[in-house]
Amino acid sequence: MTKRPKSLTEAFPDIMKKVEAKEKLLEQRRKELREKDITAETRIVAWIDILGFSHELLLAKTKTQHRAVYQKMLFVHEAFDSPTASDDPEECQEINEDYGRSVQALSDGLVVTASANAKARSVMTPYDFFMSFIDDIIMAQTNCAVKGIFVRGGISIGPFYHDNNILLSPALVRAYKMEAERATYPVIIIEPDHVNALRQLKGFKNYSKDFEPSQTYFRPFKSPAQRKGERFLHLDYLNYLSDPGNHGFFRDEDRLNWADREKFSPQERDHLYSLSHVKSAVRAMTRHKEHLVKNYEATNSERVRAKFRWLMKYQNRALKGYGPLYDAACIDLQKFKVAS
Repeated sequence: MTKRPKSLTEAFPDIMKKVEAKEKLLEQRRKELREKDITAETRIVAWIDILGFSHELLLAKTKTQHRAVYQKMLFVHEAFDSPTASDDPEECQEINEDYGRSVQALSDGLVVTASANAKARSVMTPYDFFMSFIDDIIMAQTNCAVKGIFVRGGISIGPFYHDNNILLSPALVRAYKMEAERATYPVIIIEPDHVNALRQLKGFKNYSKDFEPSQTYFRPFKSPAQRKGERFLHLDYLNYLSDPGNHGFFRDEDRLNWADREKFSPQERDHLYSLSHVKSAVRAMTRHKEHLVKNYEATNSERVRAKFRWLMKYQNRALKGYGPLYDAACIDLQKFKVAS
């Protein structure tokens, strides 16, 4: 015999019980969210903006143009160690977790951070840990610049909270404001007080004065927009790019000759090694020069051209003290003067 379905009057109490049970669950969830512990952790935070990217995105109309914009953003994400852009996302994510790193995309910018509570702190001094972050940012900026992708940014240290898609961080606000209001040119800036604070950390005194790594990381920066009493440094990525010690052999033949102990004496091998690495550095700086000139000539905007004139002057400053082999990477600034 078929069971008679309940009437609305008979079913109503059951419906109300389900509604009340669900309301209790929702109220419990609301209570958990309101009372959730939002203790922020200390992080070093970098805000990175890609120069001219918004303009490129607005101008992209065809599928080919959209793909070019996408590939540019993808390269930047990969350079700054975003797992979503890595060939091996699982390994990249594992490394980032060990170093307490996070990489988040916000519009045309990136938020790159490192936690003071990372696993890597167990095998690194606090000073080495934070300076390794700075070093990685410099390398990422360098790799982008050699590809003709210029970035601007700010770095700060302080509280950082991110959970349930809610991001609260005074450090990020400061980093963003430095980039947007003070950086002006395609550089990543940091306040000297932050660098001095890092140099007070355990591990700094392990280095002798001449071998302390951060002395090559920063260069004084004077912003046209900075206010009285403000001081800034910028990451010296062209010091990194121009140093032969940061490059490999210029060509495979050089590497093979250097490895040939029967054909070449130790002195000849040392000379081959040094010369080949210098040539590699010169090649990289020359490519950087070519990108600067190309970007300068691609625009009629004096505001944009001023940014590349500043980088051209920075390029020449970075080459001071190197030999004549670097002459090909120098820029004749007279060719890029403001038209009167």
